[in-house]
Amino acid sequence: MCDEQLRPGRCTLRLAGYSGCRIPWGVRFGGPENCQFDKDLRLQPVPSARGYRLDLADEDLLTLALGLERELDRCARFCQQRVREQVCLPKLWAAFRPADAADITGDGPELAAYAARTGKPPERLMERLSREHGGLILQPLAWVSHHWQQAVAIFADLERFPRRQVFRLRQPSDDLVGYQGAAAFDFHGSEHAVPKQCSAGQPQPVLAAG
Repeated sequence: MCDEQLRPGRCTLRLAGYSGCRIPWGVRFGGPENCQFDKDLRLQPVPSARGYRLDLADEDLLTLALGLERELDRCARFCQQRVREQVCLPKLWAAFRPADAADITGDGPELAAYAARTGKPPERLMERLSREHGGLILQPLAWVSHHWQQAVAIFADLERFPRRQVFRLRQPSDDLVGYQGAAAFDFHGSEHAVPKQCSAGQPQPVLAAG
């Protein structure tokens, strides 16, 4: 959820929801093909609404929208120091069959940086962070994304992932589109036309996600 300008003097309070999908080298969150809904909370909800207007009968989405709006207002008033600088994505794990897991090797800048930070060799880190789930062997996706053809599933670790997060937006087209490890994200694109950012004279928008 965030404020975006439609035209001078007219801002929309945009509420959009996205799913994710696998891509050859990892995972993509969002984008027009994964946009589940794109609404404007400044439009009055009505029964059986379509397009940008919320459906008054969709209690779950209305509850989510009101909760995120309260979270934005609370952070704007009292919690500016707790506002993040960028979006946080969940940790992703690639799952392999045990017969294939023995031949999986780690690589990439994320593993190299972690090895340099901890002072431990990559092979030791691979052994230490390996997990087992449902008879499959899991490794951090960013370390083994080059083995994507052998991965039978991708899991997201939500155990300590924040249910809601608020972060600053400077340019929605930049801050809501990017990469984190082996994950690409686009929380700006949708099947609808993308509104332009609010002008420099207006308050800096923040976005709540939940």
